[in-house]
Amino acid sequence: MSPKEITKVEITNEVFKEPKEVINQLSSNMDLKYTKVIQTYVMEDRRLNLALEHEGSSYFKGKVVWIGNKKDDTEGSIFCVDTKDELKQINPTAENTEKVILDVKKDLIKVSTASKTKCSVCGKNIEIFDEVTGCPICEAKAHKDHLTDWVRMKHTCPVCKKSLNVSSTGVIFID
Repeated sequence: MSPKEITKVEITNEVFKEPKEVINQLSSNMDLKYTKVIQTYVMEDRRLNLALEHEGSSYFKGKVVWIGNKKDDTEGSIFCVDTKDELKQINPTAENTEKVILDVKKDLIKVSTASKTKCSVCGKNIEIFDEVTGCPICEAKAHKDHLTDWVRMKHTCPVCKKSLNVSSTGVIFID
C-alpha cells in the first residue's frame, strides 16, 4: 500500500444513518464478503474487527458478525460482535459515540465512545451497549426499559410530563 493511499476513513455519519450506508462505505474501501438477509448484512468471512475505545484506551474488541437496523426502526446501525465468549450488540448513537473510523489496513472499525446523555429516568449515562428510546413528543432519551416502565406506571414523559402510553408490543406512543 503506497503512503498516499487512504487507510483510515471516518464513517460516523453512515453508522448513524442505516446499515446499507455502512456496507456501501465498507465495500468501497475494502473487499468485503457479506450476505444480505432482509435489512441485515451478515459477514461471511468474519475478518472485520470492531473495537471500542474511550479517551484513547481500548476496552472491547471482537469480530463483526452482522450489521443491521435498530429494532424500533429508528435511524442508525447495530453491530453484532463476537468476542469469543459471547455475542454482544453495539448500538452507536450520537448520545454515546464521538466518531467511528474504518482502518482499512487493519480491517478494523474503531468506535470512540463518550457518554454525552444521561437517562431521563435513572440519571445514569447512556452507554454504547444500552438500548435507548425517547419520548415521541420532546425526544428525551432514556434506557429503553426504564422509559417503558416509567410510562407504564405514570402514563407521562418524565421530562415534558405529556400524556403517553405503551402498546402491547412495547412501543411508546402519544396518549
